[in-house]
Amino acid sequence: MATQLAESLGEIGDQVFPDDILMEIFTRTDPKTAVTCRAASTTWRVRLSSDKFRRDNTIANIGKHQKVLLQMGDQETYCSRVCFCLVDCLDGGRVPAPMPKQLGHRGWWSVIGSDYGMICVRYSRAGFDTGLMVWNPLVRVARQLDDPADTLWKQAVIGYTFGYRAGAENYYVVHISKRHLRNRFLHCNIFNSADGFWKHKYINDLRLSHLGASSVFHLGKALWVNWGGRDATVATHVVVLDAVTFRLSKIRINRSSIQHVQAMRVLHGIPHLIGYERSPHVGLSTIWCKIDLESMCVVPYIKLGVAGQYGVPWNPVTIMGDRMITVREDIHRRAATGANSTSVTEISLDQIDFASRHRVTAFKGEWPSNISLQRSLIVGVGSLVS
Repeated sequence: MATQLAESLGEIGDQVFPDDILMEIFTRTDPKTAVTCRAASTTWRVRLSSDKFRRDNTIANIGKHQKVLLQMGDQETYCSRVCFCLVDCLDGGRVPAPMPKQLGHRGWWSVIGSDYGMICVRYSRAGFDTGLMVWNPLVRVARQLDDPADTLWKQAVIGYTFGYRAGAENYYVVHISKRHLRNRFLHCNIFNSADGFWKHKYINDLRLSHLGASSVFHLGKALWVNWGGRDATVATHVVVLDAVTFRLSKIRINRSSIQHVQAMRVLHGIPHLIGYERSPHVGLSTIWCKIDLESMCVVPYIKLGVAGQYGVPWNPVTIMGDRMITVREDIHRRAATGANSTSVTEISLDQIDFASRHRVTAFKGEWPSNISLQRSLIVGVGSLVS
């Protein structure tokens, strides 16, 4: 449809609608179609490439065209040499999104986060020299940033997050670290695209020791889960860092509300903790808890038992309308072909209807058994550039 619309625009000699009506139509059109229509003529390329249009079009389509990014890699490393897989939430089809050429072929990369159609990636072309990149796979534009961790030695605690702040019309990249687990000071680095440079500050916090990989950026605040207990297996607090004031605060996680935390997501403009609990009567249930940043507490929101769950649980991804989109990983042995059988990692994308509890598998992919799912996150479609 996008190609047909672009061709029809190129054939129009006299403009039928006034400029304001046409721009309103394109503002509501999906970003992929708007980007394709820029090729219709020089006039449309200028109109549909302005910063204001890209921002308005992206914001108007937030939540409408979401994809799931699956990051796979070696089980023994935290970074990946394997190209990621981008999957459509609705039909399960794979979406082509070639990696930026700046990443090269010999290094590694790891996704930090995604917001408003942009993806933040930490990467290295070779060795231990690292960099950051803010990349839009739709318009294929990337901006490279220095990685503050590249100049630090012996980082025992490290966390990144990335997000776009619509009201301020800029994005933030946040990095925090400690040299040792018992170090008194937390080193904070924040990049604001409006300023174009990193700001640094030390924060006195002795108890923050283990940050989870899952993070979100919401209303100018970066959020992580801090883990404690033996072997750092218990989610104890939600760590909140204000990206403007550098103020650090914590919200205690009550284990009676959520036992096993898996991830953190923003749903309908509110950050949530996602996890599961086991019950001898109900079995395995998915738990969603709201993170109330005003009252600084965690509030139970959804408890959903789904028939057919088994094993160590699913990684809930997001809620779309009356469905929950989840990702499941399973390692199994493929039927023998000849003398030997092989082990493979199977990753499936499932849709669960809240009303009927009916589950439909929309996507299923297989990788060698030494490759595992390292992270899954929602990637929106937008035409913002960095």
